[in-house]
Order: sequence, then structure tokens, then C-alpha cells
Amino acid sequence: MAKLPPKAPAKSTAPDISVIIPVKNEAAGLAACLQGILDQTVPVREIIVIDSGSTDGTQDIVKSFPKTVLIEIPPSEFNHGATRNLGVSKAKGELIVFTVGDARPMASDWIEQLLKGLTSPDIVAVGGAQSAPPEKRTNPVEWFQQRSTPAVTVYRFESPEAFARADPKTRWQATSLDDVTALYRRSVLLEIPFRKIVYGEDVFFALDALNKGYALAFNPAARVFHYHLENYQTILKRTIAVASLRYQMTGYETPPHAFGRAFLRAVALLMRNNKLTWSERFKWIRYNYDLGRAIRDGLIMVRQATAKGGEALQALHEQYCGTPPIPLKASST
Repeated sequence: MAKLPPKAPAKSTAPDISVIIPVKNEAAGLAACLQGILDQTVPVREIIVIDSGSTDGTQDIVKSFPKTVLIEIPPSEFNHGATRNLGVSKAKGELIVFTVGDARPMASDWIEQLLKGLTSPDIVAVGGAQSAPPEKRTNPVEWFQQRSTPAVTVYRFESPEAFARADPKTRWQATSLDDVTALYRRSVLLEIPFRKIVYGEDVFFALDALNKGYALAFNPAARVFHYHLENYQTILKRTIAVASLRYQMTGYETPPHAFGRAFLRAVALLMRNNKLTWSERFKWIRYNYDLGRAIRDGLIMVRQATAKGGEALQALHEQYCGTPPIPLKASST
């Protein structure tokens, strides 16, 4: 009997995924981030961590985990768009997942939920959502509370002209990718690399991809825990940056902030939270009051500048956001 030739190894049907994480001084939360990725229901090929000058032992944490690849760059070379492009150029996976060093998956199916957004070949990126972890150090008003069943939303337009004709709010929603929790097809990131900009590389990629005829998806079930302790100044700066970016990209004017109603809702949530002491309730009431004022004041500034024209809006942005908003680091206590 003739000897049969050996069987060819079965081709794996598992998704081929590289995770890319830019970091600097993330020792406090990076181990939880990396372990959360390794514990996913969908295994990843590699975790590429790009460090831009950490001095807190971040590099040692990266080296202690399997599947990690450490890339070190000088702090002067970090750029939100270009640094992520560097990671893409080194990645081996067909799909790229982005997150940050102080985020961690909310559940073991985080990547699985991102993959659920790839329902057709023209969808080139999937965005998720983020929430504050329910911990003593975080604002209880921002703790995740599921109010409806998450569903995948897809945005596609027949042409760049059709995208331009869409109402501004739809255009903004369609471009609201967030690299704290997002998945991309690597082939398209090589075709449409992130712009070399200091802020908003994800939303500009979305704009460029939609204008090239690609579709984008969003699945709020692909959720990570991510939190930054803020104050009046950091929220004011962030509000101006985001609202001016929305308007410049899509013409969408962010509605005025309903400060009074939002603050009363925050107070009611805090007073009903039996896990908090009275001193903690009052601390977070004050915190939410300051944050609400910052959002209100920032949106007023943007609307006033918008009414005066593009130069005034650009001047406001340069005054407050010449550099990207740098959040405070939340303590672990």
C-alpha cells in the first residue's frame, strides 16, 4: 500500500491579534492591564509596549509578563499618532488592539466583544467604551451602571459627499473612536496611518477612513476600566479641546451643559450610595461640583469663540490646549 503523504497542519481560525500599549510611568496599573489582556477568552499573539522614558520600573513590569515586546523611545519622540504607528510597523498580528497602561478590561470577553463589531469586510475599526472602576479612589458618579442592552452600531456612508451631507451630530458620533479600547485591521492602518498629532489621532483616523469609503463599528460591551482623577483646570482644558475638535472636524456644536440638573443627579446618586461614609459623600459632592463648573465654563468659552469665527476658536484652543490635556494620576488609596 502506498504511503499517504503527511497531512498539512490545519490552518488556525483564531484571530491573529497584536495589542499595542504606549506607556510612561504606569507601574501602578500596568500589571493589572497586562494580566487582564492575557486572561481574555481570545488569546493574543503579542503585547507591544512602547515606553517613552519611564522612571518608575514600568520596563521591569513589562519584561516580567509573557508575550510582551518592549520598545523604548526617548520622551522627546513620543507622539500620540506617530508612536502608535511605530507599534503597528512592528506588529505581527492581522488585527491591532489599542489600549493604555492604566486601563484594564472590565471582563474576560473584552477582545471578544471588539471582534463582534467586525461583521463585514468593509468595517476596519471597532470602538468600545470606558468606565470608572467601582473603587474608593474613583468618582462614584462615574461608576458603570448598565441601563440598556449593549448593541453594535455601524457607520458607513456611500461616498465622502454623503458623509459631508450627514448632520453634524451623526458625523461626530461616527468618528468617535477611542484608542483606550479599540480594534483595527492592520492592513488599513498601514494604508491610513495615524496623523502625527498631539491629540485625537483616533478620531482623525476615523475621519480619514470614512472619507475613503470604509465603515466603522462601535460596541459599548467592549468596555475597560479607566479613570483619571481630575480637577477644575484639567476638565476645563479637556472640555475646550474636545468641543473645539468636534466643531472643527464635523461642525457639531456641543449643547450647553445642564450644570444644575447634572449636579443634582450627582448629589442624589451619592446620597443613595450606602457604600460611602458621610465624609466621602461630601468629598465627592464637592468634586462633582467643580467638574460640572469646568464643563459648563469650557462649553461657554467654545460657543462664544465659535460665534466670533474660526480664528477666535483657534486662539482659544491654543491658549488652553497647546498641549494635550494631561490628567492627574489617581492615587491607589
